[in-house]
Amino acid sequence: MKRSSATTVPTLLRFASEIGRLDGWGRMQEISSGFAVVSTLTVLSRSERVLLSFEISGERYKEIPAEVVCSERDADGYCVAELRFLDEVEKRRLARTLLEVLSR
Repeated sequence: MKRSSATTVPTLLRFASEIGRLDGWGRMQEISSGFAVVSTLTVLSRSERVLLSFEISGERYKEIPAEVVCSERDADGYCVAELRFLDEVEKRRLARTLLEVLSR
């Protein structure tokens, strides 16, 4: 079952140091325990790995590994990417947080 939030969440995007890419900022437009849709000025490519840091309802998530499933430019020039979370422990933790938020 897909559970997602209706509000945007500011998100820090980091890359492995060996890649040599600068960090970027974006906003999660959708989020569930398994994926997120992020809008950012940072160009993201399919299959690329990224580390996401964000906060939901006071619960901090730091450098959650994710993979870009698909990415495209919107009419305003932002990169809109669907990201799949890779860490099973963090996915379960995120599911608990989202359930708590949605049950309020």
